[in-house]
Amino acid sequence: MAAKHSRHIALTGSLARYVDDRIARGDYASASEMVRAGLRLLIEQDETRAAETGRAEREVSRPRRQDP
Repeated sequence: MAAKHSRHIALTGSLARYVDDRIARGDYASASEMVRAGLRLLIEQDETRAAETGRAEREVSRPRRQDP
């Protein structure tokens, strides 16, 4: 996939080693591929949280049934 936007990121030594190890194991073809996978997971996590928050807000705002 051709990059549409280029970014420079700085990683700590331990994160850089982690990325290098995962690439060396063949889990990812490049650091860019690994970062894209991580960002997709963060987006999914954010969407899940938003859905859960929306569900919780709807439950709180729903009138409670009174038992006789």
